[in-house]
Amino acid sequence: MSIKFKCDHVNQEFTGSVKVNAKEKEEFIVQYRSAMVETKGVAGIVYILKTELPIPRLKGVSDILYIGETKHDVWSRYYAEQDANKFWSVYSHALDSYGAICIKVYQTSNNKITEKVFLQQYY
Repeated sequence: MSIKFKCDHVNQEFTGSVKVNAKEKEEFIVQYRSAMVETKGVAGIVYILKTELPIPRLKGVSDILYIGETKHDVWSRYYAEQDANKFWSVYSHALDSYGAICIKVYQTSNNKITEKVFLQQYY
């Protein structure tokens, strides 16, 4: 089930073209960095990491791995290598079980409120 998020604060949305599907951490870092480069310069955002296949939830399923926000861009918020090292067990499990990961970005006039609205729609 893919949720169509809506919020009055959203000005623009786009889905990154890079699909992160590497099974080895080193290649994952390269792909993850490439996915983040696409978001460079797009500030005041809510970003969603999505998987190809749905992930079981307490009730139903969803293709959403993570919802986050930043007043900057994703490129400035994350360091691909550090994030991959810290969360490799999560990413590798998601890739093995639910397929490639992509990023969807929503540019917004209020990233905090937009994230809250999206989380309410998600839950």
